[in-house]
Amino acid sequence: MYIFLITYYLAILTFYLGVLIYSLPIPLSNLKRWAPRLIADAFYIMALLFSISSIARFSEAIQSLLGGSWEFFLSYMKASIFFRTQLLVFLGTINGIITQFKFLLGLARLISMIIRVISASLYAFTIMYAIATFVRYSFWSLIALGLALMAIPFRIARNAGAFLIAFALVFNTALPLYIQFTKTLILSEDKEFDTPIIFGNIINMANKPLYTGYIGLEYPGGYIGPIPVYSSTYIVPAVKYLQENLTVYYDVCGHIFYTNITNVSVMSLCKGVALCKVNMMVYGLVEYREGIALHARPFPKLVNVTIFTSNYIEIYIESDIEYELYVSIVDSYKIKSFRVDSEDIGDVNNFYKYRWYWYNLNGKTYATPVPPGKHRIEIELTKDSNSLVEPDESYIYEAQIKLVSQANAPGLFDEVTRIMYIDIIGATFYVSLLLSISFALARLLGGATRLRVTL
Repeated sequence: MYIFLITYYLAILTFYLGVLIYSLPIPLSNLKRWAPRLIADAFYIMALLFSISSIARFSEAIQSLLGGSWEFFLSYMKASIFFRTQLLVFLGTINGIITQFKFLLGLARLISMIIRVISASLYAFTIMYAIATFVRYSFWSLIALGLALMAIPFRIARNAGAFLIAFALVFNTALPLYIQFTKTLILSEDKEFDTPIIFGNIINMANKPLYTGYIGLEYPGGYIGPIPVYSSTYIVPAVKYLQENLTVYYDVCGHIFYTNITNVSVMSLCKGVALCKVNMMVYGLVEYREGIALHARPFPKLVNVTIFTSNYIEIYIESDIEYELYVSIVDSYKIKSFRVDSEDIGDVNNFYKYRWYWYNLNGKTYATPVPPGKHRIEIELTKDSNSLVEPDESYIYEAQIKLVSQANAPGLFDEVTRIMYIDIIGATFYVSLLLSISFALARLLGGATRLRVTL
């Protein structure tokens, strides 16, 4: 970097200024005192310039020995920010439902208090994540700028340069250790989190994201659904049955599609962590949008949905074996035409399979065999604009209320307490601690307090 070259030349300039002052035939003792300082500063800056790379590697070795990892730390921070954002949306929805009932206003105020706490936690984590990304991707720029400031003759910006170097070294080394720091505050060596929370991406068997749909939770003693998802991510908050075997379904168009989270204890998936990322793979489903579900058996090798609207669907599919493509639609839709490689398959009623009931909606499923190879499939539909295509909101509200009622209240309040203590106080304390260490290291690197030049 050019800044390192500038630092090198500034150090040389400082050295020659010291030699020049030494050789001045003027007996000014206050000025003559600067000669050895300038020469010593020049050698010090040169030594620091050529050893800074080794110092940085040594700090990274210390970080590694203590169990720190920038990749894991940044992933953890992003996951934590995502979780808190989703939790705020979830609690905001629940609060909006509860406020409609006057006899639940006390619970609404309690949830509002929790929302404020989680919001503060989100702000703390966002600030820490911003600092982390700044330090991570500007580390050498901070070091170079700090060295250049320290190299300016007469120590004009020595303290500022020393602080930049100290700040970069301390935060680059210690920020990834924040997770270990929090564990020492809330956990003993043999204790684990009691209420893990799972989240992740929703994908089909072709690893394509599923952006809309509904989740159903089956646990010993009951079923909760439909819980809507509004993006290719999902979240299951801490509830009392997480220690039991749990099955997560994708609940759309009268079908409950199995996922990779089937009859399994979430505690076994998320052992020892509070936030656990588990990508949810939905078996058999190709795509779902507004009361239309496309699914296949067996699942093709490659699937690419290029157009999916309420009137027209275009899919490119490749398979080595013959398979059946299913089209499940609510009664608001009618299939106008079905074409494979631009060839109409004829009357779609010949491919009718069965009817189904989905909460307050009725629908039907059609299936057509598709031979091996690459194919372009087109489906044209008509839609009754006055009919519903999604489950009534009352079913969704009922599922969300049931999810809240199933919540483990002690575990929930423990989690809120942990957030207050660790995420707000702990994050602030940790950053303050690192700043204090940075100031102390800056004084050590600077070698002295502010000096004044007196002639």
